[in-house]
Amino acid sequence: MTFRLSDADIRLLHIFKAVVDSRGFSNAQTMLNVTQSNISNQMARLEQRLGMRLCERGRGGFKLTLQGERVHAETLQLFKAHEHFRNNTSEIKGRLIGFLNIALIDNVVTDPACPIVPALRQFNRREHEVSIRIDIMPPGDIERKLLEEEIDVAIGTFHHRIPGLHYRKIYVETNALLCGRSHAIYKATEPARIRKFVRESRKVGRGYLEDNDLADLGSNPRKPNAVVHNLEAAAVLILGGGHIGFLPHHYCESWLADGRMKAILPGEYAYASEFSLVTRRTKKNSMILSTFLEALNEAAAQTTSVNDR
Repeated sequence: MTFRLSDADIRLLHIFKAVVDSRGFSNAQTMLNVTQSNISNQMARLEQRLGMRLCERGRGGFKLTLQGERVHAETLQLFKAHEHFRNNTSEIKGRLIGFLNIALIDNVVTDPACPIVPALRQFNRREHEVSIRIDIMPPGDIERKLLEEEIDVAIGTFHHRIPGLHYRKIYVETNALLCGRSHAIYKATEPARIRKFVRESRKVGRGYLEDNDLADLGSNPRKPNAVVHNLEAAAVLILGGGHIGFLPHHYCESWLADGRMKAILPGEYAYASEFSLVTRRTKKNSMILSTFLEALNEAAAQTTSVNDR
């Protein structure tokens, strides 16, 4: 018997995706705003409709079966195709209706050089019915999701250039080496002594920078004592006084102003990160993406002009 997808089946697949994204029935309650028993009943209905068991649930925790993993992959492809269909049919009618998926690395919003906020402001001046989704993730995940067509455009710092993606520099972020108020370096004044402290101090590095930020800090620069994956975690360790590490100027301004952090020999220990706008290499972008990229390019030009004054 041929299986035909109904609207009810699509709703069940959305529940299935939410359960997988949440890694379990209990966690999915908040996302779906329904009870766990309701989710369990809906999942049972989906399994009955498909004639296969999709996941194991119980004391051992939530886990997809092999069949469930394949159904989940097909579900993502189905939703992606539906999204493309909606965007393309709206484009035929000359209307901005559909989805725009954006990815950023963490804490770019505090950088006045980042054009994302003015670009969104300009895009939202147009008449549209676009559902804008923004995800914060490390560079490697951004590149993977761009290639998998789960996101449309991204802004971040990238140390590699992956075939199939187009990178364009849009601004530069400056970073300073910092210590917290309780660190021994904080009160040191002699440069030679400070450099010795830097070599000997515990260091925190951001994993997605692949230790490039620590390359000039002395012995074993490529083995930080702590590896984090976002700025907030690095800031917590630096403020705690046990580690030194690099943070962007725009992110740490308030801590520098009130003395909770101090820049270490700022004339020596500093580096610049190149931020790029990244999209997939394609012959033609969707009307939604093209319109947003126009807004982003204009915002980037204006931001650069203001910062150069």
